[in-house]
Amino acid sequence: MQVILRKDVQNVGEAGDVVTVKDGYARNFLIPQNVAEIATAGALKNREQNLARIKAKQEKLHQEALELAQRIEALEKLELSARAGESGKLFGTITTKKLAEELNAKLGTSIDRKIISLDAAINKVGEFRMLIKLTSKVKTELPVIVTASEILQSEIEEAPETEEAAE
Repeated sequence: MQVILRKDVQNVGEAGDVVTVKDGYARNFLIPQNVAEIATAGALKNREQNLARIKAKQEKLHQEALELAQRIEALEKLELSARAGESGKLFGTITTKKLAEELNAKLGTSIDRKIISLDAAINKVGEFRMLIKLTSKVKTELPVIVTASEILQSEIEEAPETEEAAE
């Protein structure tokens, strides 16, 4: 089925594109979510009239994404501190939500966690890479360095003393 996309859809196309998708995907997801409309003669005519406006909007978003990518790359790295055991394994996992919160705090932006992807789960101390896909054409990578928090290391050292004192 041919549809006209109203919004950018990952792995399908950008707003204003006429794409062919499976009928079920169009009927059950794209159209009910108001992400696309069926490519009828009238809809195609409206698309042609609005094409200049859509392209201008996409260009503006592309420029904003490039500026944000430069600001992210200027950070050079994102350092996080988390509670970890002696072996370097974290108590929990650092999620894309946490990474987005840290980026937003440092840059003063509103980056959504859904545009951040990781090669592997961050569940130990070390260096990782995160890919930030700002638009379909603008992507940037940023190293994430995870260290064990100093507070926990001192707690581990003090813990045997307090246990002996309790006995």
